[in-house]
Amino acid sequence: MKKNKLNYITYQTFPSRKANTIQTMDNIKYFEKNGFDVELTFPLREKNSTSDKKILRDYYPISDNLAINGEDHKLPFGKIFILEKFLFIISHFLWSWRISRKFNNSDLINFTRSDWIFYFLSKKNLHVVFECHQLSKIRKWILKKAIKNQNSKIIFLNSQLLIDSKIDNPERKLQLLVVPNGVDSDLFDHEVNKNKGQILFLGNIKRFNNDRNLKFIIDGFNLDEIQKNFNLKIIGGDASSVKNLNNYVEENSLSQKIDILENVSRKEAITYLESSEIGLLINSDSNKHSTHYTSPLKYFEYLYGGLKILAVDFPAHKELPFSDNIIYFKNNDSESFKKALYKINQKEKLDKSLLKEVTLDSRIKKIIQFIKI
Repeated sequence: MKKNKLNYITYQTFPSRKANTIQTMDNIKYFEKNGFDVELTFPLREKNSTSDKKILRDYYPISDNLAINGEDHKLPFGKIFILEKFLFIISHFLWSWRISRKFNNSDLINFTRSDWIFYFLSKKNLHVVFECHQLSKIRKWILKKAIKNQNSKIIFLNSQLLIDSKIDNPERKLQLLVVPNGVDSDLFDHEVNKNKGQILFLGNIKRFNNDRNLKFIIDGFNLDEIQKNFNLKIIGGDASSVKNLNNYVEENSLSQKIDILENVSRKEAITYLESSEIGLLINSDSNKHSTHYTSPLKYFEYLYGGLKILAVDFPAHKELPFSDNIIYFKNNDSESFKKALYKINQKEKLDKSLLKEVTLDSRIKKIIQFIKI
């Protein structure tokens, strides 16, 4: 079969334990499985940034065929740690402008999570697909300008992102697609006995430098009936975040019921996941991305791993595939959280045969069909 070529250009940097870099590498893996030769380009913007495959393979399932270009990033973001939001905007713009000048082949497909890459390649009338995970005033302006190029397309993780982008109109129908995240089904190849009553939160303890409201969940374990029937395992976060949360657990004398670990390898994380009974989705309500736009990778892993899902009732969670199978609780409402836990036994895990549509293979097939329209 003749292979297609794909340039994946991003302002992310690698390696990282962040879910967004895992999502990028997972997508690349399944583009390759579906007949694409992929070339990844990203900035070497931090001290540990590297394009060395030997190092990157400790974090991601990278094939021998993947071409990796780590590009110089002689800009302040990632090196100067004051005014980081401002430095990110300036550095992202300048790096994207410079790197975009290297791409001129009108026959190739370019795929990006960078709005500025999307903008500059659209101005050159190249084939470019932008995967949109969140919105800002700048991004909305960029999308409206870039989508005027008939060769430009946008993928939104959920329908609320599409609605809020203000570019949902019949003239652009073939240039817009809504498709949520997916799960790498290769990670799940065996059945594991579940530890009854074990609740798992898998992911970074902080998001956008804000906590995820995990202390609210910990506080719930002060109730005797929850302590008696459930335990909580939190996996993910740097040493400082884990220490702070462990101190809070110890202050509440809950160390026997709550276990908090730093980041572990993905293989080890999946082992913990498969042995848990309940998967937890929670965020603070401090930003719209968390409440309305997120399509969390861990949800699809929980689902495919046979976990029952417990989630705060944010709109984004209610847009997820199979959301009618989620048990919801009201944000910061301890009584609602307790009631939700006791409804969890009413839910059966979904038959894995129903979950084909949430696999990354299914997701990438939809994207390829969209790209080729």
